[in-house]
Amino acid sequence: MTSDEWFNKGVELGELGRHEEALKAFDKAIELNPQDAQTWSYKGFALGKLERHEEAIKAFDKAIELNPQDAQAWSNKGASLGELERYEEAIKAFDKAIELNPQYAQAWSNKGVALGELERHEQALKAFDKAIELNPQDAQAWSNKGIALGELERHEQAIKAFDKAIELNPQDAQAWSNKGVALDELERHEQALKAFDKAIEINPQYAGAWYNKGVALDALERHEQALKACDKAIEINPQFAEAWSNKGVELSNLKRHAEALKAFDKAIEINPQYAEAHINLGELFLNLGNLEDASRKVKEALNVLEGASLKVEHALNK
Repeated sequence: MTSDEWFNKGVELGELGRHEEALKAFDKAIELNPQDAQTWSYKGFALGKLERHEEAIKAFDKAIELNPQDAQAWSNKGASLGELERYEEAIKAFDKAIELNPQYAQAWSNKGVALGELERHEQALKAFDKAIELNPQDAQAWSNKGIALGELERHEQAIKAFDKAIELNPQDAQAWSNKGVALDELERHEQALKAFDKAIEINPQYAGAWYNKGVALDALERHEQALKACDKAIEINPQFAEAWSNKGVELSNLKRHAEALKAFDKAIEINPQYAEAHINLGELFLNLGNLEDASRKVKEALNVLEGASLKVEHALNK
């Protein structure tokens, strides 16, 4: 087979989701023609799909060395950098892609995601708006815009963005769940529950939606049901520290203090830096009259985060 034939085979395999096989095909093509920038770029994409991001970056770098004007290689390099939480570097790569092709909607959207991870939400919002201007049918860009608006506490606008994402892709469980979060922030808890239930209907294994449902049920003081939702989130993801902490809150509300203690301890075991679990455990000790342990736990929490209150939190899925 020629290098072009191996390349085409790799593309076909990638479209079928057979990325390991696609990678082997791209390697064969590169063996025959190591100077083909596009093949290196597609190899990087396959490696990214396999979550081998360090290797993907090297492949994109080779593609860029051979063709510095390849905006897609720059954007995909940025995506892999983002997956490695190297967000500043990712933004530089997306900016290069946009410099080469200002009409590249996906690069604008990806830049917005990286900016959001750095909590630069106003800038992220502008990037998502640009992506939407270039491609108004991009459901993910609308959903990401909703997330940015939610982080800026502009929840009514966030709901509108999530509604547009859902209009474009009614099976987007994440958009439904995030819409529920925005509704809950506006204390429209019953509507929020319907959105979380829709997310769960689409994807019953969506731990974040079960968790968020528990938050809404807690706000409605339906603690037994909230506990069941937390348990479901934990069943799906046993390492979900926030769900363990919220389970402790619900058990505390139900006066099941010994079980609550174990739940908070589990949350802290999973994530010792999770301040809210320390705070909630301290509050439990306070309620039980154990002032020494309560004080210790709150002090531990304040090493991570200022303030102390027993509460449950949403999981805004990005």
